[in-house]
Amino acid sequence: MNIKDIEAIPLNMRFKPDLEQSVLRSGLRAGKGRVTLYRVELANGVVGYGEHLNGPDDVTEFIGQNAVAGLVQIRHAGVQMALYDAVGKALGVPAHELMGRQVRDKVPFAYWSCELSPENWAEQAQKAAGLGYRVYKFKCRPWWDPLEQVEALSKAVPEGFTCWLDFNGHLREARQALPVLRALDSYDCIGGFESPMPQRDAEGYRQLRAKIDKPIAAHYGSGCCHVRSDPTYDRGVSALDQIGRGLCDSFVLGGGDVRSILDHAAVAQEAKKPFWIQTVGTGLRAAWVVQLASVCQQAVLSNLAAHNIWAQDLVKMPAPVAGFAQVPERPGLGVDIDEEAVAVLREAEPMEIGREITTVVYPDGVRWHFASEQQRHETFYFGSAPGFARGARLQGWTDDGSADFTDLFRRCEVAPVLSGS
Repeated sequence: MNIKDIEAIPLNMRFKPDLEQSVLRSGLRAGKGRVTLYRVELANGVVGYGEHLNGPDDVTEFIGQNAVAGLVQIRHAGVQMALYDAVGKALGVPAHELMGRQVRDKVPFAYWSCELSPENWAEQAQKAAGLGYRVYKFKCRPWWDPLEQVEALSKAVPEGFTCWLDFNGHLREARQALPVLRALDSYDCIGGFESPMPQRDAEGYRQLRAKIDKPIAAHYGSGCCHVRSDPTYDRGVSALDQIGRGLCDSFVLGGGDVRSILDHAAVAQEAKKPFWIQTVGTGLRAAWVVQLASVCQQAVLSNLAAHNIWAQDLVKMPAPVAGFAQVPERPGLGVDIDEEAVAVLREAEPMEIGREITTVVYPDGVRWHFASEQQRHETFYFGSAPGFARGARLQGWTDDGSADFTDLFRRCEVAPVLSGS
């Protein structure tokens, strides 16, 4: 059962209008909605599909290889996914039978978004609840007031709907994290906290777990911070240290390689640590996550693929029911590619993204102006601006062609600009 051919199909996706602004202010901005669909054809004519974000890779080296062996040996996320789809179809079995022993026939699944204003977050949460989700994973950023955000959320969601807040280490250290998390801890709509501080801070995590009631999740054996200028800022600690020193209640498992996730899942099972699988992709990736989570004993927290951000998807992924996604039992990934959508998206023009100045506004009139998301991250990680302040909000100024915009943007490109102090 060899690989006869692989076609890499570049697609220009679009984000949902009500999420586009927040997504384009995140790390997904650089990708401009690009997704590559991989069509793998086996020698027997069976076809499988996989995908990954961003542009196509040269995958011709995999043509001619044994498809079954490739499930383990090929680590390219898009091609490996397509092989699980194709080999499953060829053998007449769902992909989860190629991954391991199934332990559940439905998988907890979460809604996801980047940061939003309190009003927009509450609106998105209502939409998520209406679609059948019961958990919402949300990026909590220091240029917003988290208490204002959560207060708005608490008034908008039904009983039993919860949100996990992902800080990506922005609470910096325990003395900053404790008062913020204690205030948020009292809300019933908060399910837990993901990576509140840099994961290198083992003692800080021990303090948080001793003093915070809600569970704390950490990225498995890695760092969690968006710092590019200093690669040593957050290298994290090993998973064995996280387990042995009691640094977290649960894990976040990421990546696109089935074998790696299964290896990490085995460690989590031995340690009795629950986890969720987390990645960003289309409905095709969501189907892959559901198949994989169905064979992982400890994948009892709400998994996600962030596929709810797209205006038009590649597959018609069924909505969850009471927070759970049914595991498809059809061969392969168990979903059908929307050929009409693919035809439209492969002909679509690339997304045009103009310049924007983002400004963090504080109630006392102080303003921090930025030319990029990375500037925002590092300004707050390194403590130059006060994070998670009461009343803080993020505003945007899209390039309007004015001399004032151009002048401020050029100054921001050199360094963040402080005004009103």
